[in-house]
Amino acid sequence: MKENVKKLLIQEYSKDDAQNIYMTKTKKGLWNSEEYLINKYFKNKKSKILDIGCGTGRTTMPLIKKGYNVIGIDLIPKMIENAKTIAKQEELDIDYRIMDVTKLDFKDNTFDYALFSNQGWTQIPGEKQRLEALKEIYRTLKKGGIYIFAVHPRIIFTRYFFLWIVLWIRYYILKPLGFKIEEIDFGDRFFGKGAKQKRWVLKKSKYFFPVPTHIPAKKKVIEQVKKAGFKIIEINDSLQPFKGRRRKNPPVFYICKK
Repeated sequence: MKENVKKLLIQEYSKDDAQNIYMTKTKKGLWNSEEYLINKYFKNKKSKILDIGCGTGRTTMPLIKKGYNVIGIDLIPKMIENAKTIAKQEELDIDYRIMDVTKLDFKDNTFDYALFSNQGWTQIPGEKQRLEALKEIYRTLKKGGIYIFAVHPRIIFTRYFFLWIVLWIRYYILKPLGFKIEEIDFGDRFFGKGAKQKRWVLKKSKYFFPVPTHIPAKKKVIEQVKKAGFKIIEINDSLQPFKGRRRKNPPVFYICKK
């Protein structure tokens, strides 16, 4: 099932409409929240950074322009292809590579810092695989290295409360009884028009695709981060991504140290 989800991610994010959206987002650069945390924790401008899930370069290019030595990786070949095209247009020499974060092709203690932006970690299918990603990031960071990543907040008591109840029934009752349930873990949601499970479509928007995204409990994220070996130095759920556009429940940022 996990391989099927991985194939779905590659398939959906390779489509022209998805690529056009990400290429447009690339021009907007870092979120205000990302800018704040990078300036706070990525102190040494000569440092080597691993930009995970770099997409078409939205975070990679600003980091390069700040003077960091950055390698951008993404699972989606089309993302890397377009990232290289944009970098060429901007006359930037950027090292982009197709790579799976659960199997990083880097030696131990390679990077000073790592960034996994835009809730990308939660699109890794399965709790075991998300933990493997954390372990790989930990392995490739130098001692004292900082890793920053963002996740969707799990807010149960919202207008989507009923959906959480249905998900609980599906996962904890129907799945053990042998029903075919697409969700791998409790908290998996399918976003986007065209999704197989229309009831999990929370927004009809061009910015959402029919791919599963895990909405994790904070307790579980902390548990996995610590299991990978990291020490959490900050959890921030109050930073707004954009000026003048306030989100009621903005992404939760975890700042971790090796």
